[in-house]
Amino acid sequence: MASSFLHSGGIMNKKILGSIVALVIAIVGYLYASPYLVLNSIKTAAQNGESEKVSQYIDYPSVRQSFKDQMNAVMAKELMKQDNDGFAALGAMFASTMVDKMIDGFVTPEGMTLMLQGKDLKQSAHQSMGGQDSSNQEKEEPKPEYEAGYTSMNDFEVVIKDQDQSKEVKVLMVRDGLSWKIHKIAVPMD
Repeated sequence: MASSFLHSGGIMNKKILGSIVALVIAIVGYLYASPYLVLNSIKTAAQNGESEKVSQYIDYPSVRQSFKDQMNAVMAKELMKQDNDGFAALGAMFASTMVDKMIDGFVTPEGMTLMLQGKDLKQSAHQSMGGQDSSNQEKEEPKPEYEAGYTSMNDFEVVIKDQDQSKEVKVLMVRDGLSWKIHKIAVPMD
């Protein structure tokens, strides 16, 4: 009788151990797949024009700052090419202020949705600031191509290429608890 009790206890321990191993594999699998799942949700929401859903996955202060940093770097580079005088410095200061306001104006749910649809920075800014409405377009635009992968355990990069592959937007996502958020967007500045 004692032997049958020990035997059933061993089976019970193997079942518990098997359940624990299966649970660990499921958790690790989810953690690995989670940015791909979030990316799929973002792509679907962007293609359907669901700006509010896209917004759930964007860290707006970080994205705005990343755009401002990129624009200010381009302006500083251009300023270095020119002869330095007081008026150029004053103009750069005013331009920097205007850039900040412009970025604040198009880093909106609608602007980010357009960008994630594969629109370039100029198209996104124009359309999100009251330009041509993308929902009224007659022709079907080709969908952008997405390439994605981990850059570290907590960082994930998505490259969005336009249809002719001449321009690409890099979207950097960071782990946010069990989910992911867009932290930075790098756009071509030419």
